[in-house]
Amino acid sequence: MRKPSQAMPFKFIHALMFTATMALSLNLYSPIEAIADDTAKPEVATPWPGGTWAPGEAVYGSKLEKQTAVKMRDGTLVYADISYPTDPATGEKAHGPFPVLLTQTPYLNTKPTAGDYFVKRGYIFVTAYIRGTTTSGGEFGFFDENEAKDGAELVKWAATQLENSNGVVGLNGGSYAGINQFLTAAELGPHSPVKALAPYCMGAELYREPYYAGGIPTQTLNFQRVIGSAMGGKTAKSGQSFLDEVTSGGARAYDGTFWDLRTAGNLAQKIADAELPVLLWSNEGDIYAQSSLELYTYLQNASSKRPVFQKMGKDQKPSGKIHIVMGQGGHCENIDDRITLEWYDTWLKGAKTGIDQTSMPIHVHEMISNRWFNTGVYPPVSNYTRYYLSADRTLSQNLPNTTTKDAITWAQPGAGSVLQYDSPVFTEGATIAGPISASIYASSNTSNIELIATVEAVDPDGGVTKVSSGTLLASLSENDPERSWSDAAGIPVRPYGRYLDDKPIAPGSIRRYDFAVSSRFVSIPPGSKLRLTLTTQTPTDKCSPSLGLDPCFPTAPQAASLAGNITTLYFGPQNSSSLNLPLAQFKCWASSDNPGIPFWKDDAPVAGDGPCQVRADD
Repeated sequence: MRKPSQAMPFKFIHALMFTATMALSLNLYSPIEAIADDTAKPEVATPWPGGTWAPGEAVYGSKLEKQTAVKMRDGTLVYADISYPTDPATGEKAHGPFPVLLTQTPYLNTKPTAGDYFVKRGYIFVTAYIRGTTTSGGEFGFFDENEAKDGAELVKWAATQLENSNGVVGLNGGSYAGINQFLTAAELGPHSPVKALAPYCMGAELYREPYYAGGIPTQTLNFQRVIGSAMGGKTAKSGQSFLDEVTSGGARAYDGTFWDLRTAGNLAQKIADAELPVLLWSNEGDIYAQSSLELYTYLQNASSKRPVFQKMGKDQKPSGKIHIVMGQGGHCENIDDRITLEWYDTWLKGAKTGIDQTSMPIHVHEMISNRWFNTGVYPPVSNYTRYYLSADRTLSQNLPNTTTKDAITWAQPGAGSVLQYDSPVFTEGATIAGPISASIYASSNTSNIELIATVEAVDPDGGVTKVSSGTLLASLSENDPERSWSDAAGIPVRPYGRYLDDKPIAPGSIRRYDFAVSSRFVSIPPGSKLRLTLTTQTPTDKCSPSLGLDPCFPTAPQAASLAGNITTLYFGPQNSSSLNLPLAQFKCWASSDNPGIPFWKDDAPVAGDGPCQVRADD
């Protein structure tokens, strides 16, 4: 895939934002007052969101004060590094007052000056270190209640006690830090000093993405093996306890209370009730590529007083206070500080940027084409297209006339453990836009089945681009009908597994299994075809990274139930195994000519330029 043609000063800040639980004075809760406006005011239209704002050059210098101790309610000391704007002429702290950006990180390698891009444009940046990690005292809790309460106290401190603070706080950070923004903001509730969130590379889930694939532990389990060297403190002991429980098939191997309390999507209504603007940012190769879009959906639904966990309504008008950028790259890569700065200038400084004046708050970098386009409702394609599997190893929109079957063994990829199905060529091209699913009829000679479905695009020259993948574990295949999505014809759009407990299957029994394949936005150029590859194990040499989405480490009970497995797949009129795709026309959305900056133009000027500027079935 081509890289953007315009270099960008991308930067990711591994941090965690927190908010305060204690009520502050009414003055702090009043509307943002006019403050010194350090933002640029270009006289001509700009390529930035809203078309009237530009990031401008640095106005201030920066001065770092390291390891300030902040006492928590139980006496625990949490340490913070504070970067202040300075007068470039004297090097002394600028008079201010300034809004505060607060980030809290558990990582030893955090750069305390990582927020200086914002500091030099009129913000105080606080990097606090989570309880039980790095230099802070106390016990580490991995997103527990103590972390949320600590963050609440840090926000109160930043709003009321921090030198040169104007009492307005923004939350910043990604991955661990992004998830914790939701936990803390939800605990704080409405009318807080926090006026905006900018959580990066995180999503609605933690169990389903990234720790488990279909209920099988992924590469992300390895993070618990290295957590001590990454975070310090007593986190190594915590990581080992986690590993022991999961690998043995204990409580944390299932989506029970432990994960429920740490699932950001469950807090969407509280965030919406607090009327907090949220800028989400993920990437096609992120470990939260699917659940970040789901989180956007939940927030939009909660803001519109709709059922939170369902699809957005066809005629639903998205809120301009909730945006998501789906860019290119991997976990926490290519986050653009300039757009984040505009977000903060809008909500913390009251700048009239127009960033919120859009009905298309989904900003997508399309795979293969390297185009940016906008849409608003998710999923963007209402009517799904079924491609049926056949024993002749093809994918077709035509249901096979006769019943046939195929077999696959549980083993490392190789002879007997790989099945490949190719679609016809897309002569006019196509677009994949949204979540993908698979419906497979199968039986087993044991009490379990593992299937990994990988979707690829094959270009006219034979080049292969991985689109997405998803995993089925039959013993954990029960879906929640209240949170699963289907189209009007009943085709699964986004199956949502329960993952509460293993239910062994009866050997020889034929069943239909619906499972999710992660969401993507992909251009399928004319002359290309799609390929579905089914395997049963992830190659061992791909299981060493500390983050990932592939099923790598079956728990002891899972491995025992899969040993010696041979799965039979069924095709035909009564057993219509299929890949279910969100297909739209080729180049369905109007796009930007600049691949270096996310396309943020409002829909009104481009209406009619692309057939999918509205929902793809309209």
